[in-house]
Amino acid sequence: MKILQGNRLPKPNGHYSTAIVSNHFLFVSGQLPISADGKHHEEDDFESQFTVVFQNIENILLASSSSMSKIVKVTAYVSDVKFCPQFNALFADFIGKHKPARTVVPVAELRHGYMLEVDLIAEV
Repeated sequence: MKILQGNRLPKPNGHYSTAIVSNHFLFVSGQLPISADGKHHEEDDFESQFTVVFQNIENILLASSSSMSKIVKVTAYVSDVKFCPQFNALFADFIGKHKPARTVVPVAELRHGYMLEVDLIAEV
């Protein structure tokens, strides 16, 4: 097992690892719209929060020698069901033709008032 760490990766805000590689799989903890430099984007609109979250994910994939095309499962938590169609469109544009297994869960509230949190599993 290898715990991923690095300057371009978001730092965990609790007792957990941002990402772990184990048995040829990458497990990514829930990513909130917090830049790797620690900047919080809670005031940004949904699309901007999506961009920050998926930039973090892209950096984690790169650090683990994985890629978007190797994502196996995505779970996204959105703070309102109204964001589901927008998430779907942004996700399709971002990930391209690859279609991993995916769950989008509308929730009543996310930490710090964010609109999006995403975790995933990928092959390495």
